[in-house]
Amino acid sequence: MKDTIQSLKLALQNEKKAREQAEEILLHRTSELLEVREALQAKITEYDVFFENLLDSFIVMDTMGNVIKMNDAAVKLFGYDIKEEEFNVVNIIYREDFEYAMNSFAKLIENGSFPNYEARVYTKDKQVKWVQINSSLIYNEEGEIIAAQGVVRDITEAKENAADYEEQREQLATIVDNSTLGIVLAQDRKIIKTNKAFQKLVQYSEEELVGFPYEKLSFDESIGELRLLYDQMHNGEINQYSTKKKYKRKDGTSFLSKTNVTGVRDAQGKIKYQLALIEDVTEKYKRRLMLNTLNSLTRSFIGKLTIHDIAWEIANVTAHDLEFEDCVVYLVNKKTKLLEQIAGYGAQVDKNKEIINKIYIPFGKGLVGHVAQTGKAELINDTTKDKRYVVDDKRRSSEITVPIIVNGEVVGIIDSENSVKNFFTKEHLRLLKNVADLVSIQLTNAVNLERRIEAESQNEELLENLKRSNKELRDFAHIVSHDLKSPLRSINALVSWFQEDYEEVLDEGANETFEKLNNKLEQMDALIDGILRYSSVNDKSVLIVQKVKVKEILEEIQTILYIPEHIQFIFPEDLPIIKADKTRIKQLFQNLISNAIDYVDKEDGKIEVKFKELKYYWKFSVSDNGIGIAKAYHDKIFKIFQTLDTKGKSTGIGLSIVKKIIELYKGDIYLESEEGKGTTFFFKLKK
Repeated sequence: MKDTIQSLKLALQNEKKAREQAEEILLHRTSELLEVREALQAKITEYDVFFENLLDSFIVMDTMGNVIKMNDAAVKLFGYDIKEEEFNVVNIIYREDFEYAMNSFAKLIENGSFPNYEARVYTKDKQVKWVQINSSLIYNEEGEIIAAQGVVRDITEAKENAADYEEQREQLATIVDNSTLGIVLAQDRKIIKTNKAFQKLVQYSEEELVGFPYEKLSFDESIGELRLLYDQMHNGEINQYSTKKKYKRKDGTSFLSKTNVTGVRDAQGKIKYQLALIEDVTEKYKRRLMLNTLNSLTRSFIGKLTIHDIAWEIANVTAHDLEFEDCVVYLVNKKTKLLEQIAGYGAQVDKNKEIINKIYIPFGKGLVGHVAQTGKAELINDTTKDKRYVVDDKRRSSEITVPIIVNGEVVGIIDSENSVKNFFTKEHLRLLKNVADLVSIQLTNAVNLERRIEAESQNEELLENLKRSNKELRDFAHIVSHDLKSPLRSINALVSWFQEDYEEVLDEGANETFEKLNNKLEQMDALIDGILRYSSVNDKSVLIVQKVKVKEILEEIQTILYIPEHIQFIFPEDLPIIKADKTRIKQLFQNLISNAIDYVDKEDGKIEVKFKELKYYWKFSVSDNGIGIAKAYHDKIFKIFQTLDTKGKSTGIGLSIVKKIIELYKGDIYLESEEGKGTTFFFKLKK
């Protein structure tokens, strides 16, 4: 019994100790739970703060798409507030994006996350927004999916900007691809991008040009200059440059271009790309070249009175200026029925200027002999297809032949051959026809002049005054050719070319303009005839003294002379009205202004007329910013046939005419000049 009681006491003591231990463990666990709860509450608070202050929209939805949590940014984006209404994301999916949305949700379930989902959604007020969502799943402790969460960004503006950018890029690409100018983008002197116009110019495909060294399209003589310009751009000395250069085509031919290159720099100012705009100016160059050639020949014919002298001018000037391989002039001998070579570009001559090993061609033989018979010009693009072609020193691939006709008879032939097929053009043919017409006129004038001289030499009773008058008439023949006839012929040729080329497209307004231009030409012709009548009379009484408005004179000169666009022609509005012969005054100003135009060498040229009223005289000045005249030549230039032009373009007559007219009105002329800066001519006319 005693043992039993003892056992019960011991059991009670053990139970008490166990209870105390259990209470102690319970208290400890409770404390831990309270700490965890407090930590969890802190994390929940921290999460809520982060959630509410997140700049991007943030939502949490259940597996059925019902939004169970969203921040203020999400409320603002979608227009829904789950505190006031239910919000299910399925209802806001854009109709056309629904399939994509469902597939994306399936990948989210499969992978646990789905980054960079982009689609359109409807807002509460039916706006369509582009959104980007980065989403992930939320699991419970058993690993079951209980929700999904996602950060939502409004990318509507970015999408619109991207669409605008793409549209602008396409527009720019359209402009570039359809531009008539060649466009090249290069990096480190290698091509990385070209447009269709440039590919057509050089005859390479776009693929062939990628990585193509830019210099390989250039000729050796221009590479040094291009490298220098590139180095200057690379070193920051220049940002752009413009140059005229020849490009090589794939087939070995070339074309002349005006090329503008601009450097594209990176943020550090270093050259990243070079952008080049290439304009094919070959045809413009050829037309300008032909016009200059015609003018050069017109001037060179002055003083040439025989077919032989004129022939050498034709052969040398034409071949040199037009870059012909050769140019031969033949003289027709009706008695022997042979064509004799009397001039040839590059031909060897003896001390008497006779051609060594000259060529003789029978009538009817070859293209030259055929044209001599028919009197009709011929242009052969491929001599291998023309049986009339005859080889002289070597076979060439194309030929052009034009007759010189005087009084209805063929007196000579202009002929040129080239080793390239299709080298000669209709413009070449038209030019040589005009040259042949000029020769015909010059020879006719030469014959008339010879007859006049012969008649004058037979008249022994001529007085000294008549001799002086005849000398002035001969001088005047040169003056008319240089100062009036030459530009008149050039203008007439240009009008004819233009009307022929554009006959089908000229409207009524254009034809009216041409009519006015023809009237101006007729006025010029009448002016020449009037001056010719005055030239034979040495009596001042034949001059028509009238009130002459100097301003009107200068305005008329503007319509007669060709003043390049880069030259400003300036004169005051209050120019005086003087008493003089209108024709003489116009000739005076026209010669001074024409002379100034010829010698202005600046990109920004300037010609200015001024005046000052003195007691007994009108004092005028004509100034330019041209090449200037050295002091040693200030007197020499007023003497007839004296010129400083080393290129043979000036006859040296213009300023001598100016001086003679001024002396007629008891005035004087002098000049002030500084080489490289310009010249001013001062002259006085008595009131």
